[in-house]
Amino acid sequence: MPLSILENNINNTVTAPDIKQMLENGMTNYWQDRSESYSDQNMAQLFSDKKVAWESLIFGQVTENRRLDILDIGTGPGFFAILSALRGHNVTAADMSPDMLEKAAENARLVGADINFKQVGRMLPFENKSFDLIMSRDVTWTLTDPEEQLRHWADKLKVGGTMVYFDSEWYYYLKDIKYRKELEENRRKVKENGGFSYGKAKSMENLALSLPMTYKNRPVWDREFWRAQNGFECEIYENINQYVYNEKEQMQYELFPEFFAVIRRTH
Repeated sequence: MPLSILENNINNTVTAPDIKQMLENGMTNYWQDRSESYSDQNMAQLFSDKKVAWESLIFGQVTENRRLDILDIGTGPGFFAILSALRGHNVTAADMSPDMLEKAAENARLVGADINFKQVGRMLPFENKSFDLIMSRDVTWTLTDPEEQLRHWADKLKVGGTMVYFDSEWYYYLKDIKYRKELEENRRKVKENGGFSYGKAKSMENLALSLPMTYKNRPVWDREFWRAQNGFECEIYENINQYVYNEKEQMQYELFPEFFAVIRRTH
């Protein structure tokens, strides 16, 4: 079990909930430190020609004949929430990081987007069957209890509602040492071509070693998980990088094909 990696390094009296809290605190600290640079990346996409591609993928899954109740989980700097609010929807944007939420609120003000921001923990403080659309970008890999948390997310969907999330195997190379050389070569190429690099990336690698999703074969795992859930239908679209990223971003994420999961609540 992946959590055993962390358990070996802490007092054996620490319980599983304590371990999960330690991981979540570590991730919150990481994203607070990255809030500025990650916001810059996302806002650049908001004002790029790829904005239409993101909108097409997300809103092509729903009927926009009325104002939808939308929840953006792990909103970060607010990219998805802003896209939704600018289309006239009722948007709640949730995140664990107060610094990220502050950045998201600042970004929303810049473009005149009306969004309800909410700091949350692992479990969401919203009524079940509250939202027509739930969305998330590059968050599911961080879940400390993915089966429980994804079911919890889905509980917040209204019957007939849709959940969409995007993600990748960001730390696939931790599973097998042979992939490290491939990654090192990619990072060298990215650096030579002026791509983004983050000096404290090692701290997140250390956290990822103890995250369950690091050891899943995705999106195969996602497809199998949702097909086993009563009352939900699942479609997954793989390797959408060329569609949503510009040329430099495609080089940056060459080894990390993004997938797109669409979950519909049938009853």
